[in-house]
Amino acid sequence: MADFAYGVTFLMLKPKSATLHDGDTAPDFALPTAERKIVRLSDYRGKTAVIVFIRGTW
Repeated sequence: MADFAYGVTFLMLKPKSATLHDGDTAPDFALPTAERKIVRLSDYRGKTAVIVFIRGTW
């Protein structure tokens, strides 16, 4: 879960010029798994991928 939170934080810190709109293609990004394997969004090209953003209160 910490890996996911790191990825969300990274995406939130991008400049406003990188704002996406409905129907836009998400930019490629990479995150480490709990096993320290790097997973990229592009690894799922051609497959259905759901990206969930959860705002924490910590």
